[in-house]
Amino acid sequence: MSTPVIPWQSWAPPLDPPTAGGLPVDQAQAIADATWADDPHLCAALQWEAYAATLDPTPAVSQVATGAQSVSYSPASPTGAYGLALQRAAWHRSFVAGEVVGLPMQLNPPLYPQRSIAQWAAGGWPGWWEVGP
Repeated sequence: MSTPVIPWQSWAPPLDPPTAGGLPVDQAQAIADATWADDPHLCAALQWEAYAATLDPTPAVSQVATGAQSVSYSPASPTGAYGLALQRAAWHRSFVAGEVVGLPMQLNPPLYPQRSIAQWAAGGWPGWWEVGP
């Protein structure tokens, strides 16, 4: 007999268990408990972002050239499982009403040092302003 699927699990990233290396189920459940009833897309976006934070960041691709053809990406986008997780989170965020938008501060030299996605997940991303409606 199969285990019934909880509704939020159908939108969630790979979960551990059953998928080794996925987002820990207890972390996904905590996100779902806090957000699923109010906004399923926000719940899914937060889960995919949390999953992306567990993955190694990949190089960002800004241009691909094959023979006579060339494709440019602006801004450069991450690749691999990390890039796909971020794309999935961004897709869900596109449905979130009243989403707060983060604008990167462009300073030279940067006001804040570079931080990894794991550091961001643990303590936020300094150097971003929040702009509300």
